[in-house]
Amino acid sequence: MEFILSILNITIYLFLALLHLYWVFGGQLGLTEAVPTNANGKRVFAPSRLGTFTVALGLMLFAGVNMGFNGMLKIPVDPVYIKYALWTISLIFLVRFIGDFRYIGIAKSFKGSVFACRDTYIYSPLCLLLAISNAIVTVL
Repeated sequence: MEFILSILNITIYLFLALLHLYWVFGGQLGLTEAVPTNANGKRVFAPSRLGTFTVALGLMLFAGVNMGFNGMLKIPVDPVYIKYALWTISLIFLVRFIGDFRYIGIAKSFKGSVFACRDTYIYSPLCLLLAISNAIVTVL
C-alpha cells in the first residue's frame, strides 16, 4: 500500500512541478486562479518567476524523496533521514491545509474569490491528501 501511495504522491508532485514550470516560462492557463486575491480583486502577493521556479524545484525534491523512500531512486542517505524528510513534507502540507487564517487554507476567513472557492474544494483537500499520504507512507 505504501508503494501505491508513494506513486500517487510522486505523480501529484511531478504534475504540480510541471505546472509551476509552465508558469515560469510564461504560461497563463490557471495562473489567475492560483493566487489569492483580496475583496477588491487585487492579488495578495505577486509570485515572481524565481519564487515559482523554487516551488517547482521543491515539488521535484518532494517527488525525489518519495522515490528514494520506495527504492525507485537510490539516494546516498540513511533511510531514517528520508523518513524525517517525509514527515517534514507531511507537516508542510498540513500547515498549508490549515492556512494563514485570512486568504489560504481551510481556516481562511475571506472566501469571496475564485481562488478561495478553488482553495476550499481543490487546493486545500489536495494538501490534506498529501499530508496524510506522506504520513501513512512513513508509518507503514
